[in-house]
Amino acid sequence: MKKIDFNFRDIAEFANDVIIVTKSFPLDPPGPEIVYVNKAFTELTGYTEAEILGKNPRILQSEKTDKNTTQIIRQGLENKAPVRVTIRNFSKIGKEYWLDLSILPLKDPDGKVTHFVAIERDVTEQKNIERELEILSKTDSLTGLLNRRAFDSILKDERNQFKQTQNGYSLLMLDIDHFKAINDTYGHTIGDEAIQSFAKVCSSELRAKDKMARVGGEEFCVLLPSTDIEKAYSIAENLRKKVSNTSLKSKNKKISLTVSIGVSEAEYADNCHTDILKRVDKNLYQAKKTGRNKVCLEHSVMF
Repeated sequence: MKKIDFNFRDIAEFANDVIIVTKSFPLDPPGPEIVYVNKAFTELTGYTEAEILGKNPRILQSEKTDKNTTQIIRQGLENKAPVRVTIRNFSKIGKEYWLDLSILPLKDPDGKVTHFVAIERDVTEQKNIERELEILSKTDSLTGLLNRRAFDSILKDERNQFKQTQNGYSLLMLDIDHFKAINDTYGHTIGDEAIQSFAKVCSSELRAKDKMARVGGEEFCVLLPSTDIEKAYSIAENLRKKVSNTSLKSKNKKISLTVSIGVSEAEYADNCHTDILKRVDKNLYQAKKTGRNKVCLEHSVMF
């Protein structure tokens, strides 16, 4: 068989994937020491070869790098076994990038592991698409608020936490009054603008910890963590007043908005996170039934 003569270093140098070689010992700082990087590495990270040789790969990580991932890498290095993970790293100027990272042990002629080679493929674009799709799956496209599915998950988690910690919470359910008439009279474009304006007004009045979602056409829910019924009523009443001062213009005509709001507080006897939803929906119905532009609690209507 004819002997093939080529230089593996040339292959690594011009590969599209990032290649890093480190010594296998020591693993703790200042090790594992980087002894080789290829051109793809310098282009991706912004570090020159002179800047990176002698350093260790932790220079590419930050507090935002997942600790479980780095622990998996550490275990693989200790066991001198192959490792494959997806990891978030950072360039010289702090720009985030994601890698599909494979680490392999390199052995000398005696079978001793002397180095590790990391072969890294940039998957940042794929990660960004995944992140965007995840956000879209949880977000209402018209308002940018949480959608019903995402809100249901958050409410379920809040209820489970309440069972463990007794840290109470309340819920608001809001419905824009006479919204069908707005749509029928002015058209869906103005209707959409009304919903967007309503969402913006309410969001600006809520606390950072509160979670608001659009759960129906003109129906919204607000989760108020660590909030009793009295405070929840105060927040709801403030929202009602703010919305009543909101108006839109269509063909030089002002369109006023009002809102009906149901309020309920979590109860330890609730068997499921949907129990509070049933109560707050009942209270919203009561607010609408008794004239709208009102806030309704259990067994009472306040306006």
